[in-house]
Amino acid sequence: MANKVTLKVQKRDNSGKGAARATRRAGLIPAVIYGNKQEAELISIEPKVLLKQMQTRGFRTRQFELEIEGTNKKELALCQAIQYHKVKDNPIHVDFLRIDLNKEITVEIPFKFVGEEACKGIKKGGVLNIVTRDAEVVCKASDMVDAIEVNVADLDVAESIHSGSITLPKGLRFASHEQFTIATIAAAVQEVVETTAPETVDVPSATEEKAAAKEAEKAENADNK
Repeated sequence: MANKVTLKVQKRDNSGKGAARATRRAGLIPAVIYGNKQEAELISIEPKVLLKQMQTRGFRTRQFELEIEGTNKKELALCQAIQYHKVKDNPIHVDFLRIDLNKEITVEIPFKFVGEEACKGIKKGGVLNIVTRDAEVVCKASDMVDAIEVNVADLDVAESIHSGSITLPKGLRFASHEQFTIATIAAAVQEVVETTAPETVDVPSATEEKAAAKEAEKAENADNK
């Protein structure tokens, strides 16, 4: 089951771009909690609190219990989307999606690759080529996991592993019915070194040198006349 973290957030009273800018000027990140057929809740969050969670593995599948300061409300949610500043690239708005532990949701879960040390293809000099790093999965929030393990130990060079050959944890299924490639073992690219033959230089023979000298001498005598 995915881990759960408690986050303290502040309530916001006003919506709109002006109110969001005012929240940022106050040193907070505006956010919203929505979903589960309930009204949206305007909140704000401390940047350092959010960044700490973003830098911790499993952020996208982490269940947050949002405690709204000044109220008795607690909201169980996932981080659904983050908007970034176009220049500074720092978070400027966050969307949290309410979840019900007993209802199915669609969520992106990353793949975790194991068995590389024992992989047949890698031992032969092949390289693990990751085609898909995460996939949309349908599950109940109570069955959610931080990552889906993909064992590549049996893969040989030029072989692939597909979604259809993955045994998902109990309660999970891929959102897409179409099979897709997760990873392949590619043959190592050998460096090709081109050798250029050295230029050949024509060296005149002794006879040719004597003839050239005579011609030069005749030309010199003619100039002196």
